[in-house]
Amino acid sequence: MKKVISIVLVLAAVVLFSCTATGKKYDIEITSPLQSDSIYLGRYYLGKVHFIDSLKLNKGVAHFKGNKPLKEGVYLLVFPDGNYVDMLVGDKQNFKVNIDTTNMPFNVKFEAGSQQEAFYNYSMEYFEMKRRFRELGGMAIADTTAEGHEKYEAEAKSIVEKQKHLVDSLKAKFPGKMISVFVGGMDVPEPEPFKVPENCTNPDSLQRAYYYAYFRDNFFDNIDLGDERSYYTPYIGQRLEMYLNRILVQKYDSIVPQAMKLYERSSVSDSAARIMANYLVAYTTRYDIPGFFEERKIMGLDNIMVELADRYYQTDKTIKADSIIAKKVIEKANKIRNCMVGDTARNIPVATLDGEYHRLYDLSGSDYTIFVLYEPDCDHCKVRLPKVAEFCKIPALQGKVKGVALCMTDDKAKMEQFISEHGTANLTNVWDPDRISEYWSKYDTSETPMIVVIDKDHRIVARNIEPEQLFQWIKL
Repeated sequence: MKKVISIVLVLAAVVLFSCTATGKKYDIEITSPLQSDSIYLGRYYLGKVHFIDSLKLNKGVAHFKGNKPLKEGVYLLVFPDGNYVDMLVGDKQNFKVNIDTTNMPFNVKFEAGSQQEAFYNYSMEYFEMKRRFRELGGMAIADTTAEGHEKYEAEAKSIVEKQKHLVDSLKAKFPGKMISVFVGGMDVPEPEPFKVPENCTNPDSLQRAYYYAYFRDNFFDNIDLGDERSYYTPYIGQRLEMYLNRILVQKYDSIVPQAMKLYERSSVSDSAARIMANYLVAYTTRYDIPGFFEERKIMGLDNIMVELADRYYQTDKTIKADSIIAKKVIEKANKIRNCMVGDTARNIPVATLDGEYHRLYDLSGSDYTIFVLYEPDCDHCKVRLPKVAEFCKIPALQGKVKGVALCMTDDKAKMEQFISEHGTANLTNVWDPDRISEYWSKYDTSETPMIVVIDKDHRIVARNIEPEQLFQWIKL
């Protein structure tokens, strides 16, 4: 119902074109004053849009048809000039829509009494209410009188009540239908006002804790994450992003448990569980995008992938349905499961240059240990390991932070040549000539150099980061 500015095509075809129902057809008839222009059919999925069909109008008429039903959800009819109309597709998928493209979005007509008409009418009223809200906000700023504020507040409350009444009416008229899923999910739950306990000395802190706990636990109360239809709406993607990236405390031990609760809520339905699991894997792998660490400043999100591998991707049903994705997720999870952020670092035996074995913990710094696994012939190691060595020379870190570099070779001459040529002698250089540590199964060696940060309690607090990020991480 607005100009299309940009549409992101991010949906996997395996999700977009799969259908759960069989034996039904759809036929959406479009009539328009346009005689021969093209018209495109798009669908929302996790807030993004994918075009799934296009037709040319023949004498002002076009039929989008198919032998399998469309996924129930919110769709778009897009015209060449960039205008589009949001359209609801429910369980009845044979319907007509008349669009006067000269006066969009106002002259759009659906069949009387249909879900499509109800959705269109609600959308028009909703956007008008939002427009009036913005208008009232501007008026309240300009008018500083108490009488004015009281008047604007009263009108704002009446708009809220009207919107709630519209939602309740639609739910009552179309129980269990797509329109009810859509309007119900639009509302974010609101907590009761915070009541300050008597003799409270820190009301602000308690208030913040109260609201945080409420939204952490109740943000999705109005959205059925186990209903596949919820994912085919314009707002669900934004809601998930807001929850994971803004509402939750931005630490892995806050995000990971709540992400898994989202999955658990979706797991009542195979199709919904698949969507949520794939979404969370995509969310997790953003960590691998260059610059993501600087933007988010979070480590340990890949713990989500290990949890999903164990709970979802390693099941027979999932492997059959989505073998390519499942295989990749399982492989990645198995590489990192023994050195996840938050876990205790494995106290493996390693040998110093004199061939004497020591336990890793005995070589640790008082506050942190930068444990690096590298290969002497690795070009990335030749660039990054000297930067780790430089970091460990910072005067303020002496004694507190110690670098331990494990060379993954049984060729001592190669290791010594690397140390000499690349200036890493200030690190505690170790190896495992007798291969007794099994470091390859205790730590992730799928990429080199692998940098693991271990705290004084031997807990892994960061892994797979760049040397440039070390100072930033320690500062954080």
